[in-house]
Amino acid sequence: MAFIKGVFGAYPRNYITKDELMKLFEHKSFNYSQEKLQTIKKIISSMNVQGRPTCVNFKQFWEDLDEDKCPCTIERPSTDNLFRGAKDPFNPTLGERAVIWESAVKLKLIASMVYFTYRTIAKIQDLALKAAKGLLAKTKTNKADLECIITNTSSGVMLPNLSTWLPQQLQLSNLKCNYSLDNTGCGGAITCLDVARSTILSGRARSVLVVTVDCSTTHMNTDDEIEMEGILPNLLFGDGAGAVLITDQKDEGLWELNEPDCVLMDGETSSFINMRTKENGYYLNLSKELVPSLATALSQNWSRILKNLTKTSNTDEVEWLVHPGGKAILETFTRLEPPLSHSNLRHSLKVMEEKGNLVSATLLFVLELMLSQPSKEVACLIGPGPGVEVKFMSLNKV
Repeated sequence: MAFIKGVFGAYPRNYITKDELMKLFEHKSFNYSQEKLQTIKKIISSMNVQGRPTCVNFKQFWEDLDEDKCPCTIERPSTDNLFRGAKDPFNPTLGERAVIWESAVKLKLIASMVYFTYRTIAKIQDLALKAAKGLLAKTKTNKADLECIITNTSSGVMLPNLSTWLPQQLQLSNLKCNYSLDNTGCGGAITCLDVARSTILSGRARSVLVVTVDCSTTHMNTDDEIEMEGILPNLLFGDGAGAVLITDQKDEGLWELNEPDCVLMDGETSSFINMRTKENGYYLNLSKELVPSLATALSQNWSRILKNLTKTSNTDEVEWLVHPGGKAILETFTRLEPPLSHSNLRHSLKVMEEKGNLVSATLLFVLELMLSQPSKEVACLIGPGPGVEVKFMSLNKV
């Protein structure tokens, strides 16, 4: 059996409110038309998100800050150096690949990608380390007892990956295995918990550290040519990291992880949640078709999920930990049969209001909040992800 020993959420020191967010989009750095700005203003005013943590100090856009002292500013790579690198006869990209690099450099694509990737990796590493150290201190865990680490992020590209870098920083001497389960989006925490549970049940490890982290605000879309589906993530996503310790030791008050379940949406839904490379960096897209499709998939499987995972049709007997992907997504659960009330969704609503959508780390923030004030013996984690899929996992209190 596998049990949750503790959860710890970490987020950066910067925080941007709804009013500051609107002020940001009105800045000259964002080339939005007046028509688009009016639409953005309406969306922000109707959102239940009061603000979100961010690793970017957006106040530099409207305050006279010294960029050398700004915590979010790093040196942008030189386009000229990249161009010369493409022409270097000792460069492995010589030949046909050099042509591609040269074209890309002229579009400022490569420079932009290196900039966004480097900036994101630095923030991801900082937050992941902060969450891991916070969890170890909170649970009073001896690092020598950790035998496996599992990491997850959908931000940036890292080599070596986070599951290799983090153990080195933590100086984990008895590690038996490590897994990097990246690019699973908002349902990533459940994927990690599933693998952690399987690792413990297989006998491979007795104690597993899971760390999920995302820094979405480093991928702000500023081009007016981008449709609203590409701007919506700018309004909703924040930055944060969550860490959870899974153990095979059964103690009173801990929560046991049960076998998960999954629902895949029918039809061609791969474009509903996706990330692509654009001139400004990464372009994250949320389709307007996502919520209707999610509602259909949930309604078709809801009775089965309740029966198999929670063993009850009474939703008030369960602590519901739904990924707060946005107001529309949470409202979808209130229209199921049987529905989840706003009281059932109170943990998710609170995290969404205070922190927004932190992608893979969000569910761990919701879980941490529930564990601080549990009132039921059964809980159910629910997280949608790209594809589109919805992951489920139930927990039972010992």
